[in-house]
Amino acid sequence: MKGRHVILSLVLLVSGFLIAISYEHTKQEPKVVQVNDQEWEKDYYYRQQLINLEEKNRELKQELEHKRKEIQNLEKELGGQTETINSYVDRKLELQMITGELPVIGEGVQITLSDADYVPSEENANQYIVHERHIYRVVNELLSAGAEAIAINGQRVFRDSYINCVGPVISVDGKTHPAPFVISAIGDREVMYASINLTDGLVDELINDNIEVEMEKMDEIEMSARVDLERG
Repeated sequence: MKGRHVILSLVLLVSGFLIAISYEHTKQEPKVVQVNDQEWEKDYYYRQQLINLEEKNRELKQELEHKRKEIQNLEKELGGQTETINSYVDRKLELQMITGELPVIGEGVQITLSDADYVPSEENANQYIVHERHIYRVVNELLSAGAEAIAINGQRVFRDSYINCVGPVISVDGKTHPAPFVISAIGDREVMYASINLTDGLVDELINDNIEVEMEKMDEIEMSARVDLERG
């Protein structure tokens, strides 16, 4: 019994001690951290600065995205304009070659018309030489076959060119050329050669007119620009 009384006394003593500590702790007032007005103003200022920066950042991102879309649209537009400009440039060069403002080079055919080697004494010699009508026939046939450029003895011939027969020579735009007359044409050589050399076609007509005809396909023919344009 004496041992139990000792243990019980110890338990009561510890319990009383804990109760006393808890009571003293509850009596203490809670501490409140005091913040002065200056610190509140600083905190508010920094918060506002952060909010403003975040808002500015959002605006800049939106503006960047808008500019990026504008650049993409401009690139597409410029790409389309570049193709159009390139097309116009190519067409301009093509027209300049056709009108003779620029020299031209390419494959084609070469047709040589020569006066007859033999003229019977009893015949009129005028019937055995090349006339402007023969030149015109060849030039027109070549143009119909798609010739892009034509020259006679190296001189460019155009749709407004004037070809005239002056005795044994031919005058092209006022410049005379003696026989043989070499007519060069740039274009699809197979098409032009076939068009000139048709059975009962132009070659046969020329031969019937006592004109000697030679034809040759050329890998490359070069023609200079129009003379009057070069001078200008």
